[in-house]
Amino acid sequence: MTLLERLKVETRPAHDRIELAFDLERRIATRESYKGVLQRFYGFHHAWEQAAAPVAGNRVFFERRRKTHLLVKDLQALGMTPDEIISLPQCRSLMPMPSPAAVLGSMYVIEGSTLGGAIISREVERRLGMSAETGCAYFRSYGRDIGVMWKSFGAALLEASSPEVDDLIVETAQGTFTVMHDWLCEAS
Repeated sequence: MTLLERLKVETRPAHDRIELAFDLERRIATRESYKGVLQRFYGFHHAWEQAAAPVAGNRVFFERRRKTHLLVKDLQALGMTPDEIISLPQCRSLMPMPSPAAVLGSMYVIEGSTLGGAIISREVERRLGMSAETGCAYFRSYGRDIGVMWKSFGAALLEASSPEVDDLIVETAQGTFTVMHDWLCEAS
């Protein structure tokens, strides 16, 4: 079993748990509830990127995958000022990321969510009339390049895979799902 296959199997319960508990459908019902979703994602991504950046191995690879700037763009489109955005609560209970391999494990969750984001963006457009320019840049993240970005991430994971780091990668992915679940559902 490849590392990607193992991650998919071993994180499935955590993925299903967050999807069920967060009930995104309800949270994108109104402009105000959608803004609340983006605020929670901002609090997670901003803290996560600050923790992961100093440890991430390939700087260019990591930088291309940052999402906080997209959330800032969306929140500003929804009427928030930069000062209001910076003052939003931050997720403080992040899992340890002691190595580039751990960052990759955590990124599995972050990058995987972009696949779901493509579906969510269509719902946000249908329900709220928002595009990438008017409040839905985060969920559109890579636009037409989503498949290419996911494949390049998978290739990086497989390249990093070894018996010495695979357990850490899987454990960090599972921990990231738990932290994300707790953070997003805390505002319920």
